[in-house]
Amino acid sequence: MKLTGNRADAFLKSPPPDSLGALIFGPDRGMVRERAKTLARQFVTDPDDAFATTALTTDDLSEDSSRLMDGMTALSLLGDASLVTLRLDHERQGKLIADLIRHFDAEPRLAASRLIIMGGEMKTSSTIRKAVEASRHFAAIACYPDSARDLASLIKASLEEAGLGIRPDALGVWMERLDGDRALIRSEIEKMILYVGPDSGATITQDDIDANTVGAQGVTYDDIISNVFLGNVAKADDALRRAYAGRMAPIGILLSFQRHIMRLMEASGKTANGMGREQALNTLYPRAFGPRLQAEVTQLGRWPSRALQSALSQALDVEIQSKTAGAPVDTIVSRYALALADYASKRR
Repeated sequence: MKLTGNRADAFLKSPPPDSLGALIFGPDRGMVRERAKTLARQFVTDPDDAFATTALTTDDLSEDSSRLMDGMTALSLLGDASLVTLRLDHERQGKLIADLIRHFDAEPRLAASRLIIMGGEMKTSSTIRKAVEASRHFAAIACYPDSARDLASLIKASLEEAGLGIRPDALGVWMERLDGDRALIRSEIEKMILYVGPDSGATITQDDIDANTVGAQGVTYDDIISNVFLGNVAKADDALRRAYAGRMAPIGILLSFQRHIMRLMEASGKTANGMGREQALNTLYPRAFGPRLQAEVTQLGRWPSRALQSALSQALDVEIQSKTAGAPVDTIVSRYALALADYASKRR
């Protein structure tokens, strides 16, 4: 069965008694690991106990295809609940795994253990995914990057648990700068909590965000984005050089461009339906305030919808180029950024 949203969250915290396990997959590997750990704790008392959990990879199955079946049917020495985890590094054993899913789904009483399969992005045509989604006793749960509202909820909940708050303008700026999967985002949140002091009752401000997210050369993602999309070519070039010197990740800068372009595209669509620029931007989440809002108003005037669509398409191409082994990522991203800045400069 395929689970999403609240149904997936409910399953992870309290799987039904007849559940035999789940396939947890998607591009957000940090979320996959986090959800797998949550579910594992529902199946066994201590997932790290080697006597309770059998950990396998697809390479293990390539060496011995019987290991998964053995793990699923072997009774615990102490009679306790047991768990098998399978990490999918490839799907060369896809038919074997799919057949096993169908076997136990048809005869659940034969399963002595529960099964958690962890994978990356999987096509709808995947043999394993199709078998799990068609089953009654296994759940398929996809893990995609958090939406803006999901990310805001995650930040607020984590801070509230630590006895902290955050200003709305600081939340908006921070969300723009958080890159990577769920694990990396949680790491950044934990770093912020340690910085301001857990249980201090403090309210995080933009100064706190700047202190924890700027590069060693004092450059923020906002500095780069603003100069690029306003067409300040020289300042954009300088900001990029300082960002790299401060060890800011080029791919993080590229992802921030993609998010900003999609933000401007959403606002552009609203202005096409009669809204004013500032009014359109005020409907977006997270909201921009003060000078940042005015900078975005100016950017909307310089970037027509067709140019934004082209910029986003190019950004996706640049991302593919950047992930090629041995590619000079900083040079590729800089070339793209300066091309954007040059376009905006000519639109003044």
